[in-house]
Order: sequence, then C-alpha cells, then structure tokens
Amino acid sequence: MTFVREPLQVVEIIQPLCSRVFGTAPCLATGDRCWNTDATCKFTTALDLTASVVMRFVMPAANRVLASGFQPGTAIPALMAVDTAPTVLNVGAGNDDLSPLGARAVATVAIKDFPYNDVGFDPYLSTRSWNPVQRGSFWTKWLARNPFHVGFTLNIYDGYFGDDLSAMIKREYSIEKIDLSRSSVRITAKDILRKITDTGVKAPALSSGILASAIGAADTSLTVAGALLADYPATGWVRIGSELIAYTSRATSGTNILFSGLTRGALNTTAAAQSANSRVQRVLAYIDTPFHDIIYDLLTVWGDIPTSYIDKPAWDAEHNEWRALYRFTGYVTEPNDVDRLVGELCQQGLANVWWDERVQEIIFRAQRPNFAPRTLTQEGDIIADSFTVTEHPKDRASQVYVYFNPRNPILSLTDKNSFASAEAFIDVDKERQYGETKVKEIFCRWVPTNVIARTLGEAYLRRFRDVRKQITFTLTAKDIAEVWTGDVLQVRHFMLTDFTGAERLAPWLITSAETVEQGGVYRFVAEDNESGGLLWEFVADADARPVTEIGCWVDAAGTDGAGNVIPYGWI
Repeated sequence: MTFVREPLQVVEIIQPLCSRVFGTAPCLATGDRCWNTDATCKFTTALDLTASVVMRFVMPAANRVLASGFQPGTAIPALMAVDTAPTVLNVGAGNDDLSPLGARAVATVAIKDFPYNDVGFDPYLSTRSWNPVQRGSFWTKWLARNPFHVGFTLNIYDGYFGDDLSAMIKREYSIEKIDLSRSSVRITAKDILRKITDTGVKAPALSSGILASAIGAADTSLTVAGALLADYPATGWVRIGSELIAYTSRATSGTNILFSGLTRGALNTTAAAQSANSRVQRVLAYIDTPFHDIIYDLLTVWGDIPTSYIDKPAWDAEHNEWRALYRFTGYVTEPNDVDRLVGELCQQGLANVWWDERVQEIIFRAQRPNFAPRTLTQEGDIIADSFTVTEHPKDRASQVYVYFNPRNPILSLTDKNSFASAEAFIDVDKERQYGETKVKEIFCRWVPTNVIARTLGEAYLRRFRDVRKQITFTLTAKDIAEVWTGDVLQVRHFMLTDFTGAERLAPWLITSAETVEQGGVYRFVAEDNESGGLLWEFVADADARPVTEIGCWVDAAGTDGAGNVIPYGWI
C-alpha cells in the first residue's frame, strides 16, 4: 500500500506590538485604551514595539486536527491563493533589462475578509463597550490599527500535513502593500532587498547644512548652519558646488558647526570662493576598503537592512578566498541610489548579491568556478518535456571598454573623458563569426588599478562574447535539496550536444528558482557557465597547494611568467 503525503501551505504575518501596558508606567496614557500598535498609541514616548503577534492562515480545507506536527486548526482558515515569482540573478550585470541586482522575489497572497471578535488582537477586549463582531471586519479593523504595515514580515511555509513548521520550507518576504476589496485582501510582499531597490534610498543622504557665511578660495575654516554635528563624520570631505574640501576636525560653535584644518580643492577639484547659503554636502568615502565591506555598509547602514539577514563571516570568507586583492577606493559626492552603488560594486568586483528566501539571508558570492557541481540528467532528474533552450543575443558583447581611475569624483560617471585610464578588449574572431560589432562600456568609479580593470574586461568579454544561452527545466521535490538560485550544476540532456551530436556535459548557473506545484514541482532557469572561469592563485609552498587545484599557478613574484601581476585572471 502506498501513502501519498498531502501538501500543506501556511502563510504567516508577524505584526509588531507594543510591550507596554496601557496606563501603567512607563506608559502614562489615559482615556480609551489603545490596541498596542503604533498608530493607536496615546503615549508615544513610551512606545516599545519589541513584542509581536503572529497571524497564521491556511486554506479552509486544511482546517483539521492532526495527530502530530503543526496544527492547521490553530490557524485562520481564510487563505485563498498564494502566487510567487522568484529572485532573478543578473550575472555580471549583463542584462540591461534588469537592475544590476536582478529582480526581486515577489509573493502575492489573497486572504478572505470576515467578521471577527478581536480575540488575540485586542489586549483590552474586556474593557470595550461594544460587540466587536458587529463593528467592521477582520481586515478593515486590522488595517486601521496597522497602517504602517509596509515592511512587516510575511513568511510562506511549504510542507505536508503532519510536519512541524520547523521542518517545512520557509520563505521570508517583506510586505510592500495590502489592497482591500469587498471580501478579501491582496497582499504583495517582496524580498528584503526591496528596501534598497524599490525605495530610492540614497547614500549619502542629502545634507541640510549650508554655509553660514561666505568663504574665500584660501580660507582654512568654514561654518555650517542648519545641521547637526552627527550629520558629518569627525574627519572627511564635504562638497560645495564643484569643489571638494577635506577637513580634519569639526565641532559645535553655538548653533552652528565649525570645520577646521581644511584642504581646499581636494581630490583634483579647484578651490573657489563660495557664497553664503551654499549647500555643504557630506561626501561618502571608502579608502582602500575590501569591496564586500563597502557593500555591507551600504546595505546595513544606508539601506537600513538588518544585519541579521547577512552572514558577515561567510561574506568575509568568500572575499578572502576569491577576491582578497579587491580593495576599492571611491568617493560619492552627491546622494546616489544605494542599489546603483551596490550594483556597481558587484559588477566591478565580479560578484553577485541576492536574497535567498529559503535560508532568509542575503548571499554574497564571487563569480567563480564550482569544483563539485551537482549533475542532473534527463533520465534521472529532469521532468520529461520540461527542458527548453533559449538564446539571448541582446546581451552579447564583442568589444568591452573599461574606463577607470576617475580624474576627480565630481565628474560624470557616464563620460569617458572623466576617467584617466581605460582598457579595451576585442574579440575579432567573434565579430567575424557573428558579422557585427557589439560594444559594452563599463564606467568604473571603484576600480583602482589596471590589473583589476583588465581582469574585469577579460571576464566580461569571455562571458558575453557569444550569444548567451539559458535553459529552463523542472524538478520534483526530491531533487531540490542541493539545487537553488546561485548554485552551479552540470546538465546532461539530449538537447545539449557537441559537434558530433554526442551529449555534452556542461556547467550551468541557476539564475532563478520557483515553485510550480506546492510540495511537488519546481521550475529553474540557468545560464551557460562555461566561461565562469578558472582562477590563478599563488601558493609559495608547492606542498601546501590544495588537493583540488584552482586554475593555474603563477611564479614566486606573483606574475604570469611574462611580468604581469595576476591577482585573479580568467583563462
């Protein structure tokens, strides 16, 4: 006898709740009681949203009592539909139709509306003089009490009846909006990176400080009004008009801020007289900084993404293993979109950053080879008739120009004349074979040396000199434990052959993964990763070389034998 496990889906919303008790110190509110939410608070100086209430919803047919595992009967049986779209990687920022950080994972959830007695959601229910069932509905009341629901956590659990929640696949999202209709709500949620890709958040923030009085081109101090001391770092740079000014100290001076120890016309700009009321913009500066640390700072400090979503030691290990020499210097002199800055760093550092909703983490990974990829075959893994191969000629490049070493940080980053250095990479054979030239220009705010610029140009050309191919296929639940977005695998299929028609085993990088049939079927999109590259690595002691060798070895001087210093080179 065969027993078929029945899939179960649970939607969970975590609502922040004030930990205080109405009218009890430190909450000194009086009158009608609140609902312990931000919007209903009557004594905001004591508001403490560190508590929470967890709402869980299941399909009406799932409302039953089980012998073990999660009890669907403890959830609200109002779930109508769940639809998800996956995270999509933009490898090498080569797809101009996507953000450099790819596309966000999106979940759309439909839940019925219904009369409700407020049990579990009104901490002071016994004090009310009315019958809550006769006033409003569950969602009309909830939305009135929680209008600031943008950013609330929404989790989707996929498992089977009898599973504990901890044993189910959990995908985490951040609520973007809730649309209310006559009988239901439609909740749209995205992955946590929406905090930088969908909000327009800037780094640095627009500075409110202005010159309290005019200064001459040679003055070595200036006074700023309309700002706080904390708006500017202890030492650094400010921008006034087209001039960058370095300072060594800043201190309060009455209601103003006095900046001292000025270096005028810093970073190859020109010192000039500046008039009173000119804006004094903070400059965001990173000096000889590991590029993954810059990304981390932009995400957590400027993008306000909680550090709990990033495994920083894992980021450090990835950088130290694959990009140890990639230390960048850059100056951001005006507010820039954080997602743009992170996208630049990923492209110029040859890395990807994405949200993995299954482990609830933002992943940082260098574009690198995978030495033990999982192998999928048409016979044992891929669902019949689900395999397709598509071409993407729009992304192809036969010439790559890398502009780097900005003349000064104020000049336009899309003007090649703003850069002191450039490297060009051309594949003449591909231009002959395809019969046309396709040019990709990469403007590098962060790249400090020609070695890294060459590595970037060569890597980009190798990945995009041929028409990019993508494969789409589906797998059953038994095959997905080691296969998800960002993973590299090998595929053998009769539609992938060599010149002779024999099946060819080739590496592919998964760029998106999504659920097709909850608990059963999953769809994947992967792109050709044969040009993922091998890396040069120098190990002084030949006996200390790893068992699995990484690419080719350079000589004791750290060069390729022809005198070229090689931090990492695609071969």
